[in-house]
Amino acid sequence: MMRMSHWFPRLCLLALALTLVLSGIPALAEESEGNAPENPAVILSANPTTGYTWAVEIADEAVISVTDEGVAPNDEALTGAGGFQRFELIGKAQGYTTVTFTYARSWETEEAPVYKLVYDLSVDEALKVTVAATTFLPGGN
Repeated sequence: MMRMSHWFPRLCLLALALTLVLSGIPALAEESEGNAPENPAVILSANPTTGYTWAVEIADEAVISVTDEGVAPNDEALTGAGGFQRFELIGKAQGYTTVTFTYARSWETEEAPVYKLVYDLSVDEALKVTVAATTFLPGGN
């Protein structure tokens, strides 16, 4: 018992020193304005086995380009199960534009898309893309 009481003050002093040192170090996961991604990604649920995929329409292709990185399966590795379609937004020139994603079957041109998602984007002089607004529009089935 006497030995334990001898170490206890030292442990408390060590804990206090570590607390003071660690409080001066910023959190590693903390985001600041400088940590925002230059090319944000849009990840949308998709199920191409049913024929439905996301198509992209860019209002001003001089300002931005969109890279379709394909469909990744979700956690369920079932045949016919959906996944996620990922798009990367890449700034090409300073300006503003909209990018519209539509979820439909490519051969059903007379049908309204199931979903429509519109992104209003700005690109700064460093070609960093910022999402200014997002509009989601449900369509007809």
